[in-house]
Amino acid sequence: LCSYVSSGINAEYGGHAKIWAVDVKWHVGISEDTHLVVLTTDNILRVYSTEEPACALFSYPLFNTDSITPYLSCLNVSAGPSLLSAQAGSMVSFTFGPVSEDEDSVAVFVLEENSDIFVLNLPLDNSKSGGELKGPLKVLPPDNENYELDACSVLCLQSNPPVLITATLSGTLQHLTLLQDSETEDEECLYLLETVELELPSATEEESTCTQSSEDDVTSIVLLADPTAKDRYFVRHNTGIHSVFLPSVQRLEHFVKGDDGELNLECECVVEHLLCVQPVGAGDPTCLFGGTVVQDPMLGANLLVLISNAEFISLPVRSVHREEIPLLSGGDKTSHCASPMKQVHTQLFSQKIQGIMARNVSNPLLRCGNSAGMSQKALLELLMKCTQVFREEYLAKQSKARGELLHHMSLLQEQHSQHKNELSELQNNISELGNQANKLNSRSSSVSKRQQLLKQRVSVVMREVQNLLPDLTSAEVSLKEEMSNMSRSLKSLQQDAQQLQQKLKFQTKTAKNLPTLSNEQQGTVRAILAANDSKINTLVTKIKAANAQFS
Repeated sequence: LCSYVSSGINAEYGGHAKIWAVDVKWHVGISEDTHLVVLTTDNILRVYSTEEPACALFSYPLFNTDSITPYLSCLNVSAGPSLLSAQAGSMVSFTFGPVSEDEDSVAVFVLEENSDIFVLNLPLDNSKSGGELKGPLKVLPPDNENYELDACSVLCLQSNPPVLITATLSGTLQHLTLLQDSETEDEECLYLLETVELELPSATEEESTCTQSSEDDVTSIVLLADPTAKDRYFVRHNTGIHSVFLPSVQRLEHFVKGDDGELNLECECVVEHLLCVQPVGAGDPTCLFGGTVVQDPMLGANLLVLISNAEFISLPVRSVHREEIPLLSGGDKTSHCASPMKQVHTQLFSQKIQGIMARNVSNPLLRCGNSAGMSQKALLELLMKCTQVFREEYLAKQSKARGELLHHMSLLQEQHSQHKNELSELQNNISELGNQANKLNSRSSSVSKRQQLLKQRVSVVMREVQNLLPDLTSAEVSLKEEMSNMSRSLKSLQQDAQQLQQKLKFQTKTAKNLPTLSNEQQGTVRAILAANDSKINTLVTKIKAANAQFS
């Protein structure tokens, strides 16, 4: 396949130009893995099919042809691809970004040798043409150190927002996140999260009989994405493999989803040296030919590495990033009772021990092709370096953790003795409270007995009172009702008498002004008054007799 692609590219230039592939990746829009995207040294991105590898299906120039074509036409010079690509910088790597919202194209980030990053929208449907090249993307905050002249590889982590990683030949890694530009909302920019310097062997140590190193080998550092975790990636170079874990990716995703109110990116990445094939001072160092992450349903994800002595090394990906060391005491379980020591030490003791035992440096897996060719001095230096790492990262931290445990044990013993004294005092208080409870119980029983006697006496008194109440006959009941009626009628008669008296007073006052009555009229009035007087006297005598009878 590579020979077909190489011959097809050179055929485009008539066989006079020496063009080779710089970066090759499978097309993410084709699920059958039948299309390859190839970046060549003439700054052209080509799409090939494995069924017809001799001819490219599509070609996307990574340079602006409008700026140089008018000048070439004036000089009657044809604008060939090699001449057009000469105006642009050397493109060294590319990576696939997120798919567009309408799922018809995918963003391709192309890295230039001077660390500039361009964006090209590559259509997922091979029947459509690609968009124009945009860039270079602005990097914030602006700094001259953001632009290295030996960039060699780029990788995009499929997170939200996307995170780009660029690598240089000197081992410098830059972590950048893709954001919308605040000045121009239609354009995108890159925000630099952090810069990492990898510890790589010097140039003198890399000079060997390794067949992998050559003048055509441009990307000596390759970035590999971890398919099991989007916040981790691998750095493959000629001397080994590093693993880089980015805690800021998860924080960015939580912030975009709205789970966190504030964004805190002040967290350093975790870098681990997994494999070293060229120990310090190796006489015949082993080179690393390639590496990839292989996923197996039974074995899980593994990092498969091929070295120059035809040996495959498999590293389980699940153990690449070291989690916090679990404690035998089960430090994640919290006690329900509040300890007085928590008022002094706000941090949990288990977290404190885990912080002490956390290792920042680890010894990688060593592979050397010819250990017999190494001098005794080189072996001693390698042994001393590994021993120093074990002493500083294991023994010293274990000794410090042991001192913290002893100090914590002494505090717990003092607290235990204090708890014993408090427990004895509490037991004495419990016995005293028990005696007082017995006394109160006896008094309560006597009070309850007296209460029962009082209840019995009250019930007897109430029974006697009920027996002494008189029982009225039917005649007495009817007479009582008649008396009540008579009392009501008496009240009405009294009111009538009062009205008559008032009328009489009024008549006596007004009688002087009235004409005098005749004898006959006066006799009639006297007869009516005498009749009413007799009725009133009769009723009054009846009431008095009734009152005298019932009194």
